[in-house]
Amino acid sequence: MPYNNETQKKTILSAAKNIAITQGITKINIRSVAQDSGIAIGTVYNYFPSKAHLLIAVIEDFWDGAFAGIDWQSFSNSNFYNNLEKIYSSLYLYLESFKDNWLEHLSLLKTQEKIIGKKKEHEYMDKIRNRITTLMDMDDRLRHYPWTDSFSKEKTSEFIFDNMLTMLRKGEKDISFFIMILEKMLSY
Repeated sequence: MPYNNETQKKTILSAAKNIAITQGITKINIRSVAQDSGIAIGTVYNYFPSKAHLLIAVIEDFWDGAFAGIDWQSFSNSNFYNNLEKIYSSLYLYLESFKDNWLEHLSLLKTQEKIIGKKKEHEYMDKIRNRITTLMDMDDRLRHYPWTDSFSKEKTSEFIFDNMLTMLRKGEKDISFFIMILEKMLSY
């Protein structure tokens, strides 16, 4: 059965993701992806004009998958701290399914690839930080917190997510101590 354009692109991306999962993201290259997907190198270049484009697609797919397991609708009018634990647990379980620590592999990319990958990663990070800010607004205790310019919800959500990423990189499963610190920090 001949491939259609969308099927070929998905097959190529699937092969690239498989290489990233089994060997690490730094091992992705057009030649290996073409070989693993069974699709000609020229055809791979038609969909992904460079290794950087292919890496961006893999990184996008990675973050889409990481956040796909989070049921944002279930967070309405709930406890902010419980919601953070749900988010963290979902991300932890997703990252645990990879052979090596994905977040560490991103730091091993070449400079230009790293710049492009980091830009895409930051777009996803901004989305999650904005959602954390929204979750703060949904919790009565934090909605009425005396936020200031120097201690804003936005800066606090950035602090929270950056620390969550650090804990994910370290492979920490339990964030109860972090939650306890946040509760003390945000009590008034």
